[in-house]
Amino acid sequence: MRERIEALSARAEFFLVITLSFSYFIGTSLSVLLLNLRQFELTTGRALRGIATEIVILLVVCWILRVRGWRLSRLTGRFTVPAFLAGIPLFMAYYFLYVAVTITVTAIGAGRFSTVRVVPTAPVLVMLAFLVVNSVFEEVLVTGYVIAALSEQGAALAITASTLLRLLYHLYQGPVASLSILPLGLLFGAVFWKWRNLWPLVMAHTLANVLALLYAGSG
Repeated sequence: MRERIEALSARAEFFLVITLSFSYFIGTSLSVLLLNLRQFELTTGRALRGIATEIVILLVVCWILRVRGWRLSRLTGRFTVPAFLAGIPLFMAYYFLYVAVTITVTAIGAGRFSTVRVVPTAPVLVMLAFLVVNSVFEEVLVTGYVIAALSEQGAALAITASTLLRLLYHLYQGPVASLSILPLGLLFGAVFWKWRNLWPLVMAHTLANVLALLYAGSG
């Protein structure tokens, strides 16, 4: 197995990592769309399964990349407190873009289409663990890996690929939430491309997840 992974081409490596990382979530997103679900209850069991699934996938992918000669620092950059706290203004910038997209989409009538309402019923600590793991999982793979792997193709292609992949597994959320992923993907991709540090993105993503959870819980 190790020898086969070492012998993979860069293109085959990219296909393998993306398939392992996101095929389940893209399939789930498309299933929700096809079934036209209006509400999804995030129970303790589902949250714990989500945590376990994302940790296992991340560990497997990190092992594959280590065999392939990748260093973790290439995906995440150096952790520093200032870099982590830089995620707060990054989150505020994203939220401004989210509001602008929401107003625009609603104005053109796309908001009338069905959307999925996530109802969290898991305990707060379980939900927080789920949100943190999800933020790390997504940013390491959809931003750190995709942009680093495609960096030789240029910023435009790398950031666009990362953004469209992020959009694809969020389609289940409906038009407003899905389209808000576009500015998030572009913003996060541009920030990572310039500074090659993932920690502001992890902080901003976690804050965005917490805000979404609070909104869902109050609905």
